[in-house]
Amino acid sequence: MFAYAKEASKYQQKSWDPHNTMKSQSFPLFVALRYGIPSKGMGTSGFLSAVSLMGLTLGVFALIVVVSVMNGFERELQNRLLSLLPHSQLLLPSDSPNNPEWPILRDEILQHEQVMGAAPYVEATVMLSANQRFHSATLTGIDPSSEQSVSILHQHIIAGDISRLSDIRYGLVIGSLLARQLGVVPGDKLTIIMPKVGITPLGPVTRQKRFEVVAVFEVGAELDQNLVISHLAASQKLLALGDKVTGIRLAVMDQYQSFAITDSLVEQLLSNGTFQIPPTFIDWREKNSSLFRAIFMEKIMIFVLLMSVVAVASFNIVSIILMTVTDKRSDIAVLRTMGASATDIRRLFILQGLLIGLIGTFCGVLLALLVAPNIGSLLQAVEALLGWQLFDPTVYFIPYLPSELRASDVFIVSGSALLISLLATLYPAAKAAAIEPAEALAYEH
Repeated sequence: MFAYAKEASKYQQKSWDPHNTMKSQSFPLFVALRYGIPSKGMGTSGFLSAVSLMGLTLGVFALIVVVSVMNGFERELQNRLLSLLPHSQLLLPSDSPNNPEWPILRDEILQHEQVMGAAPYVEATVMLSANQRFHSATLTGIDPSSEQSVSILHQHIIAGDISRLSDIRYGLVIGSLLARQLGVVPGDKLTIIMPKVGITPLGPVTRQKRFEVVAVFEVGAELDQNLVISHLAASQKLLALGDKVTGIRLAVMDQYQSFAITDSLVEQLLSNGTFQIPPTFIDWREKNSSLFRAIFMEKIMIFVLLMSVVAVASFNIVSIILMTVTDKRSDIAVLRTMGASATDIRRLFILQGLLIGLIGTFCGVLLALLVAPNIGSLLQAVEALLGWQLFDPTVYFIPYLPSELRASDVFIVSGSALLISLLATLYPAAKAAAIEPAEALAYEH
């Protein structure tokens, strides 16, 4: 009985001020530290505080680890896509008579200090046919001599020889999944069918050509099943483009600054008279906007769902403090009679709840900092111990668990947890501050 009042008396004896006994700013903190940390002998409120602490810790830990894993998958996907796809693409409309020759344009682009490489390309959607199987894909015609400046296709060849792309007239490099679906290997033939139908005196005719598979690539992404690559000259002939190209593929110094770099490049091309109107650039994020938008939405949804776990644990603080307020009405009344103001009482209970939030958030962040960077190694150890594999390489593009811990995510998660913990204390703290001493002590004996 009168536990808070006893603590206040002890505090007064340690820091006695005859003119200002209960006005010290550290008085609420002193009592909050005494009763905010769960310990033996605190009964039901101590047990609930411990449960709330554990809930907060697990919620913050799980949220940081899951977001880090999603960051890892996003990073892996970006790296795999950008190993074949350019950072940016300059489009040259085929119906424009004022397009400069692509060799001249390529030299102009390479004069920009932030551009590492530039290569011409031709692109079209085609139908592939082999072994009585059909599959649609994107045909990209490249210039092998300049392509290595914008992609690392040669590093992802798993079968065949990509150098043969320049040796034979109609050679084709195909993705591993697409090769499996069509049942072809290097040396086999397949037919590329154009989707457009031409009208001749003999009737409708489709443009098609036999190509030889010279190599198979694998990057572990969707490109493995929807991309085929041929020589630039072969693609131009198939598409009846003459010497025209679809555009120029670019590699820049910083892929995350590609927007700013291309804006600067547009100003350069306009100022030297290469173009009369601003040319069109497509950034790698725009090229794969639906994919990265889906990843972003998944991260938001997972953040909201796991934050609800943090919110549930934080709102346990409401019941803890309300229970404490109900149980300690007399103690609060005694503190008020000893000189504590309503603001002191309100601050006391806010600090008590916030202290639980701080400890729980700190423990969750500390645990996440230890686990998140090593989650892949831990999973591999568990798989080796149990003798099974969670991510089957024949099914998943990424057969392991990547992780990327970002400081911004840690700050957002911990800040959100603390904010929720603070909001959870406001109502019970206001209830405690509203207790009238005379009414609370009226029935005490």
